[in-house]
Amino acid sequence: MEKIIEVFVEKNEDGTYWGTSQNIPGVISSFGNSLDELQRDFELAFSDYIEVAKELKEPYAEDYENVVFEYKMDMSSFFELVPEIKISSIAKRAEMNESLVRQYKTGKVKASQSQSNKILDAIHELGNELLSVRF
Repeated sequence: MEKIIEVFVEKNEDGTYWGTSQNIPGVISSFGNSLDELQRDFELAFSDYIEVAKELKEPYAEDYENVVFEYKMDMSSFFELVPEIKISSIAKRAEMNESLVRQYKTGKVKASQSQSNKILDAIHELGNELLSVRF
């Protein structure tokens, strides 16, 4: 059975990305100068972590033979990562107040799960439209 490894991603002020495990025994943390580099480094660190756990005969080690990594980030980090995505267009797509979405972005107000899902759906909708473009 597949195990999902949740990795919370943050963007540091110097532009580096940090990833920290969320749902395994212990903690794995890694960083990279890009999101791709972070993902590669984190997955290597995870592999090393499981290898050591097997050598130490940790009982949980066998539970992580087949894993999928799920990278998550907060809304503010996302909008910093992709500055080309404008708050106004996402708010319009999500049928939400633009000022409120800006407050979510800056962290002044925390979005409920329902509001976060609306914003995420709007971002995915935009992404699907962009994927359909052909030149």
